[in-house]
Amino acid sequence: MGEALASEEPRGLLLRKGLVNRQVTLNEARTFIEENIHPKTLRLLRNQKEEGFRCEREAIQGVSHCVWACCVDLGEKDIVHFATLWFYNDRFYAYDVAFDTVQFPRLLSTLATKFGKPSKEEQASQVAPNFMMGGMSTYIVNTKRWDLGNAVVLLSDRGGQGKPLAGHMYVAYMPLLRETIPAKKEDNETRAKLPF
Repeated sequence: MGEALASEEPRGLLLRKGLVNRQVTLNEARTFIEENIHPKTLRLLRNQKEEGFRCEREAIQGVSHCVWACCVDLGEKDIVHFATLWFYNDRFYAYDVAFDTVQFPRLLSTLATKFGKPSKEEQASQVAPNFMMGGMSTYIVNTKRWDLGNAVVLLSDRGGQGKPLAGHMYVAYMPLLRETIPAKKEDNETRAKLPF
């Protein structure tokens, strides 16, 4: 139950221009990323730079992440989604895609049809600033997890990009993800840290 065959596990991220397979280099992934498409974000500052595809190194040695990778295919005609991609030693191993929370039931149904019942389900309470009301608000995040051989898929109905009305899907190739987690000096365990 909740177990899928290795042949069914996700092999990468589907973009409009093609599949970015796991373990490809950043240069290979760029051939499928539409770098000239920019999200519609508020421009609040006079000299604010337009958002667009870019990559940065993280504090963990060998890890870099790239934001605003376009255009992710979630099965919605004429809807553009952006992803954050992670690379370890220049090999693609994980991505996170935010989507409008109303798309959660459709995506959940699609994943359940493909991978079966989730391996684990969790509800968590999140707190976010509520600028309209001048305080904080709390919302519940429902997350479904599928453990699929060498991959893990997390689907949440809220909390994408830290926003209460954006869901998100996080997919990771576990062999490379485990390599990014530094060993603890006291017990030498290198387990990947996932939300649950």
